Amino acid sequence: MSEIRNQSFSLPDHFSSGLFQFDEVVVDGPDAVQFISNFITADINGVKVNEGCDTFFCDARGWILDIAFVIRCADKLRVFVARGRGQDVVGHLSRYHIQEKLTIHQTKERLHSVLMSCCGAESLLEKYFEILMPINLYQQFSEKTGNGFFSTRTTVATLIAVDWISPQNFLLMVPEEKKSVLEDFLKANVLHDVTDEIITYARLQQGWPLVSDISEKTLPQEVGLHKRAISFTKGCYLGQETVARLDALGHVNRRLVVLEVEQGELVVAGDSVASRGDVVSHVTSVGYFGQHENALVMAIVPLKSLHSEASLTVAGRSATVVSSALLDTLAM
Repeated sequence: MSEIRNQSFSLPDHFSSGLFQFDEVVVDGPDAVQFISNFITADINGVKVNEGCDTFFCDARGWILDIAFVIRCADKLRVFVARGRGQDVVGHLSRYHIQEKLTIHQTKERLHSVLMSCCGAESLLEKYFEILMPINLYQQFSEKTGNGFFSTRTTVATLIAVDWISPQNFLLMVPEEKKSVLEDFLKANVLHDVTDEIITYARLQQGWPLVSDISEKTLPQEVGLHKRAISFTKGCYLGQETVARLDALGHVNRRLVVLEVEQGELVVAGDSVASRGDVVSHVTSVGYFGQHENALVMAIVPLKSLHSEASLTVAGRSATVVSSALLDTLAM
């Protein structure tokens, strides 16, 4: 794979974006950890309190139902999925809940999220949050006692360390009631709002997929996050037989990849990806650093097309597979 050629690209020192919005599903009770472990690909038992991990929910055939990140708290698990998908996760888990000592529910108060760069934002946010060093991926930081600047009487704000668009960012989630307070805070501290196209460009540079990038009947290893979202040593979970069999065989037939597309007319989600003139996939995400720059796109592409000597095209324009910080190599 070639390296992304636009090495001059960088996000502003401070930025915010409303692109990442989530539903929160809470699983609360003494059996919560083991119960959730039965339905996700990651090993939540090995996660420390106030830290988290990426994971997939699968059906019995091993196909992905959802991509999520899970935060382990002292008395519950917080499961975050894309906005609008929370009730599906609640329904999926509730079908299997029989006698376990736990409750499953979606948080009633909607959370509003912004993504902030770590450069400079850390010193700003530590006025309001208990930021502990060193900062680990998906570490959760609580708002300082007695502050409550971003929290309401019933719902607290949450700050989580993530790496979706650069090696270290902060995801700040506040109750919807505090959205205007957060917006005023961002403006007062001159935090620049970056366009969705640029945020998506940065996300694709990192190789980070959204649930919209994962089509039906996709297997976890096809997404390429198995080093951080799949445990091959944990106990049984729904869909594990397929995941383990695929691991034993050592390869998949297609992979989620990032392609760099030469300049031209704007590419849009749904545009065709072709090899030797035959359509082999369709674009799921598109990011631009500028209208006159090359585009980055994401798509699930058959391995035979990726390894073929024939060049790929997107919407009829030349495209090249690029490396990313998160997606595993094409060796699988």
